Amino acid sequence: MNDSKKTPHPMSAQVVIIGGGIHGCSVAYHLAKGGVTDVVLLERKQLTSGTTWHAAGLVGQLQGSHSTTAFASYGVELLQEIERETGQDPGFRQSGSISIALNSERLAELKRKADFASLFGVEARYMHTEEISERWPLMNAEGVLGGIHMPSDGSANPVSLTQALAKGARMNGATLCENVKVEEVLTEAGKVLGVRTEYGEISAEVVVNCAGMWARELGRQNDVGIPLHACEHYYLVTESIPNLPADLPVLRSYCDGTYWKEDAGKLLFGFAHFQAKPWGVKGIPESFEFDSLPFIEDDVLEVLEMAMNRVPILQETGIRTFFNGPESYSHDGRFTLGEAPNLKNYFVLAGVNSTGIQSGSGAGKALADWIIEGYPPMDLAEMDPARIEAFQAQDGYLQKRCPETLVLTYAMHWPGRQRESARNLRKSPFYHCMKAHGAVFAEVQGWERPGWFAPEGVQPFYDHSFHRPQWFEHVQSEQRAVREAVALIDYSMLGKLMVEGADAEHFLQRVCTNDLAIATGRIVYTLMLNERGGVESDVTVARYSEHAYCVMSSISHTRRDREYLLNARKEGEQVSFRDVTASYGVLSLCGPKSRALLESVSQVDFSDANFPFNSFQEFYIGHAMVRAQRLSYTGELGWEIFVTPDFAEHVFDVLHHAGANFGLQLVGGEALNALRIEKGFLHWGHDVSYTESPHQIGLDFVCKTNKAIPFIGCDAYQRRKSNNNDSLLCSIKLNDPDPLLHHNEPILRDGNVVGFVTSGAYAYAQQASIGLGFISLSESQAGASSVLEGRYEVLVEGRKVPAQISQKPWSNPKTSG
Repeated sequence: MNDSKKTPHPMSAQVVIIGGGIHGCSVAYHLAKGGVTDVVLLERKQLTSGTTWHAAGLVGQLQGSHSTTAFASYGVELLQEIERETGQDPGFRQSGSISIALNSERLAELKRKADFASLFGVEARYMHTEEISERWPLMNAEGVLGGIHMPSDGSANPVSLTQALAKGARMNGATLCENVKVEEVLTEAGKVLGVRTEYGEISAEVVVNCAGMWARELGRQNDVGIPLHACEHYYLVTESIPNLPADLPVLRSYCDGTYWKEDAGKLLFGFAHFQAKPWGVKGIPESFEFDSLPFIEDDVLEVLEMAMNRVPILQETGIRTFFNGPESYSHDGRFTLGEAPNLKNYFVLAGVNSTGIQSGSGAGKALADWIIEGYPPMDLAEMDPARIEAFQAQDGYLQKRCPETLVLTYAMHWPGRQRESARNLRKSPFYHCMKAHGAVFAEVQGWERPGWFAPEGVQPFYDHSFHRPQWFEHVQSEQRAVREAVALIDYSMLGKLMVEGADAEHFLQRVCTNDLAIATGRIVYTLMLNERGGVESDVTVARYSEHAYCVMSSISHTRRDREYLLNARKEGEQVSFRDVTASYGVLSLCGPKSRALLESVSQVDFSDANFPFNSFQEFYIGHAMVRAQRLSYTGELGWEIFVTPDFAEHVFDVLHHAGANFGLQLVGGEALNALRIEKGFLHWGHDVSYTESPHQIGLDFVCKTNKAIPFIGCDAYQRRKSNNNDSLLCSIKLNDPDPLLHHNEPILRDGNVVGFVTSGAYAYAQQASIGLGFISLSESQAGASSVLEGRYEVLVEGRKVPAQISQKPWSNPKTSG
C-alpha cells in the first residue's frame, strides 16, 4: 500500500460491490434496506459513468420471462416510492407504451405478450389502428395492423434513478466510494476474501461483480466466466418540435426496429440495429468515463429511413443529438445473475441487454435478497452463471454472438428461434450421417443437434411461426414413426459424468433422492434437491462397477450438474469426477419395433426377462462393441446405445440399413419434445426448477425417504409435502386442434388465471396441442385431486380456448422403456 495516499475506503466490509451503475447501486440500496449495512460500493470513476448515464430510460413492465417481468414490475413500484423516501426525483413519467405490428405474425406475438401480462396482473390490451393513431397522431399508420397498449409503462431518468438508489443506500448505512478501481478480487481455497484496490485491501465475506462492460474481464481474473460483450448502440434526439404532446406514450415498432419517446419537447428515437458491432475488442480504455463513440451514419441508415417513414415529422425536423454508446449484451439474451459456480460468495449481476433501467432495481433486489437469505428468492435458473461452458465466456465467441443479441432485440421472438452466429462449433460423431439424411440442426450449448429432418426435395432450413411452420408436417411424421414403428435420435450431446471412488455410492446416496445402492448393470432415474427441498436437477445414473457410476444430464445444464456435485463433495470423501460427454456417441433407438430391429443386428436376447427396463449390457452391433441401456425419453420401448466416436458412423450405418425393413425414421428434437410432453416427462429449467419440490411434479416415487443415508433436502421436502398448498404440474390438452401451445400461455379455471404452460407442442397421436403447466390450488382446495375441478381454458393470442386437465400423461404406450 502507498502510504502517501489517503485511504478513501474502509479496510473491511461484510459485502463489497464493484461498480456504481444502476445495478451496483440497487444491490447496495437493497442490502442496506434489508439490514446489511456493512456494505462498501467501489466505483472506478463516478457513479453512472459507464453505460447507465446514456441509457434511454425506457420503463416497460413486460419482459421475456417470469423473473425479468417480476424485476420490471417491482421497478415501477420503486419508482413511485423512492422520491418520498430519499427526496431524489427519479424522473419517472408513466405515459404508457404502445407496441405496433406490421404483419400477422408480429400481431400474434404481441397478443401473446398481452396474454403473458395477465399472469402478473399487468394491464395490457389490444388497440385497433385507428385508436393508435388518435393516441399517437405523429405516426404514419400505413401497414399498421394493430398493437398492444400498456398504460403502466413509461420512462425514467437513468442518472436520477441511480442517484436516488445511491442516496437511499447511504441513508441506510452503506458506504459508496467513487474514483476507486478494484485491481483484484482476493480468494483462497475457492472462496472470496475481499478485494485489492490501489489504496489497499478490503477484507469481505461477499464480493459482488456489477462492473457492467468491465465485468467479463474482472471475472476472468478469477476464472469466473461472464458471457457479455459491449456493443455499439445508437439513438438520436431531434430539435424541439412545436406542440409535441408531453403525454405521448412510448411507441415501439419492432418491425421497423425503432422506438420513440417524448423527451422535453423533443423526440428521442433509438434502434435495434440490423447490423451490430462489438466494441472494445482490444480492451476498454482506462480513461473511459461518460464517453460516447463515433456516430457512423451508414450503421443506422436503413433503420433511420424506416423511422422517418413511420414518423414523417422527422423528415422536416433537425437532429440535435447523434449518440452512439456502448452497452453490454449477453450471448443468449439472458442476464447473468447469481453466485459463481466455482467461487464461493462471488456474485455477479451483469449483461442485461439494454434493460438495465427497467430491470435494474428488481434485479438488484433479487441479488440482495439472495445474499441476505443465502438462496435465490425466486426461480433465477435462466440467469445462472453456471449455464455456460468455458468457451462461451471467451472474447472470440462473444464478439460474434453478442452483437446478434442486439440485432434480435426487436426481431421476432419465435419459439425456438435459432442463432446464426458462432455455429458448427460442437458436432456429434453422427453429425455428418445425420446431415446427409436431411438433418436441419438446432444449436444447444454449442452442440449442433438435429431439430427435424427434411425429406428429399424439401428445403432443409428452419423457418419459424407461432402457428405452423413449413416443417410442421415433417415433425408429425417423425412422431408417428416413434409411436408406430422405430426411430433413431442423436443423444450424443447429453452430459456424461463419471463419479468414481471408494465413496462413490455413499456420496450419491447423499446427493440423490433415489436409492443408488443398485447392482452393477442397473440404472435409476433420480432427483437432486437443495436444502429447501427444491429440485436442483434430474438425472439418470448407471452403475458401471462397485466404485464407478455414470451420471447423465440434459444438454443445457451439464456444467451446472457437474458443479453441483463438485460443491456437494465433503472434505475427505474419496470420490472423483470425470467428464466423458465427448467420449461417446449415443443413439436412442426407440419405438415398438426397436426390439425387433436390434435382434436383427445382434445375437443378444432383448426380451424383458433378459434385458429388463433400467438395465444395460455390452454387445456388438456390426464390428463395434456398444453399451446399450434400456431407457427412452419418448415413453416407448427403447435403448440408448453408447459407442466410441471411431465406430459411431459404422453403428449408424448398420442400424439405418437394417431399419429399412422396420420403417425406421430419423427423428429430431422438435418431435422428441412433443413425445416427452405427451408422456409427461419433464425438462429441468422449463417444467421444474430449484423452487419446486418433488410432490408438485409427480416425482414422489423417486424420493426414498427411508434410506439409511438421508438425501440432501429430505426433511424440507417432507415438510413442504405435508403443507399441501403448492401449485401442481398437470398435463394440458386443447379441445380445438388449431391453436398451438409453446410456452407461458395463461391457464384459466372458471375464467380466472390460475397457472401457466411450462412446455407445449402439437402431438401427432392426440391431434391436438398439449402441454405441461403449473396450476395453483385455491384456498378451498384441500388436495391434489381437487385441481381437476372446474372449467379450464388456455389463453392463446387473446382467445380463451377450452382445455382438458389431467394429472396423468396423455400417452400410454403399450410397451414402454
